[in-house]
Amino acid sequence: MRVFEATHKLVAPAGEQIPVMLLSQKDRVRYLVMTPENYEEQSFPIYEWHPSEGVTYQGFYLDGLMIVELSCESLPSSASQPGTRVSL
Repeated sequence: MRVFEATHKLVAPAGEQIPVMLLSQKDRVRYLVMTPENYEEQSFPIYEWHPSEGVTYQGFYLDGLMIVELSCESLPSSASQPGTRVSL
């Protein structure tokens, strides 16, 4: 069995940071956002991420959620503003 290896963080407006893996999709620019819970339960990821559109849930943009590289120690100062997206 493969091991969950986080590559990015899903950051909530309150500052919560969840380690995630971004999984590419064939013929799509969007990435599936795999959380440790999705991986452990072998369930399908419910979030998607697009470099210019941000995080979505079933096609709806989730204002305030961001994907940042795992190696980022702190968020850019503009990331504290609602609706700011960090492109990788």
